Amino acid sequence: MRSPHALWAAVPVLAFLATPFLPFVNGPHLWFGIPSVLCWCLIWTAGTTVSLALVDRLARPEGDGEDGEPA
Repeated sequence: MRSPHALWAAVPVLAFLATPFLPFVNGPHLWFGIPSVLCWCLIWTAGTTVSLALVDRLARPEGDGEDGEPA
């Protein structure tokens, strides 16, 4: 069975797939001086990194540290 923590990785994927259907993103708007679609993608690119780090941290079994000691 897969870890339920892997669902965190689905959040950015769904955000990227929903981009063309979100009217507040897909329009002639500027966020922070750049087009809203570009800003949205930049935010979720960083969110992808955070979610994958979270999945890695939460899905790792206890005692599987990287301290150099054998398991």
